[in-house]
Amino acid sequence: MSIAVDAGGRHRREIEAIGVRTGVLSDIAAGAGQIWRGVRAEAVRSGGLRGVLLLAAFPAGVLVPLLVTFAIAFAFERIANFDTTDITVTETTTTNSVYWVMYFTVAVGTITAAFAQASAMRGPGRDLDRYLYPRTWTSPLGRWIYYGLLTAVASLVLITVIMATLGPLFPTVYSQVDLTSDAGVRFLITVPILSFFACGMGVGVAAVIGSPAASIAFLLLWIFLIEEAIYLVPNGMKIQAYMPFLNGIWSTGQEIVIDPTWGKDGALIYFGLVSIGVFLIGMAVLALRRRN
Repeated sequence: MSIAVDAGGRHRREIEAIGVRTGVLSDIAAGAGQIWRGVRAEAVRSGGLRGVLLLAAFPAGVLVPLLVTFAIAFAFERIANFDTTDITVTETTTTNSVYWVMYFTVAVGTITAAFAQASAMRGPGRDLDRYLYPRTWTSPLGRWIYYGLLTAVASLVLITVIMATLGPLFPTVYSQVDLTSDAGVRFLITVPILSFFACGMGVGVAAVIGSPAASIAFLLLWIFLIEEAIYLVPNGMKIQAYMPFLNGIWSTGQEIVIDPTWGKDGALIYFGLVSIGVFLIGMAVLALRRRN
């Protein structure tokens, strides 16, 4: 009798274990489905002739860095070819060739992701988001993936085009720019990674702040003012070594003033971890908002 009872107990436990595994797999599948739904919904919402991508992100994140880069290159090339010794132009190396892509493209991708997240938390979009995405984190994660991949691809294309054309078009100043050099290959790998994680940070910041205008203002202030000017405060140079965006830019090989002790790969990991941390904080705040 005891043997039969033990066998029956083991059988029930096996069935319960299978049920638990099945439930976990079902939850994972449902979460993945909601994330994919969020990615597709964001593509529809941001696209079109009146969408934020065409009206704002593309001009500011793609056209502006291209125009600024080639305008500066044209001006320097003309100056370098003047028949005078009063003005000299130093040749630009690969590590300084895509500066404007990192500042404009990455920043615009971050701000666009933040704007999309904050907009979804206001008005009718907030109620729709709650209804379509019962899990708080799935919709923001879908936005991170969508804008992160879009910004990563845009930055990769821009870097490739710029480094491949600067040398042939402006040989006097940019002949040292080499797409296939170690510095060029590092740009091709790290800048898209930087772009992807930066968009996650943008989504997290917007989830905390909740206002599109305030989220954009905060990110602009942080990226272009606070991180750049923090060295002016006491012990500012030491503090600046911990600034996330500067670490991310420095990790690509771009020549900037900071020099963290953890090296370029460590700086990229640091930026990624900070971005994930900001995103998780944003999800916690978003969950609290939904309960209230």
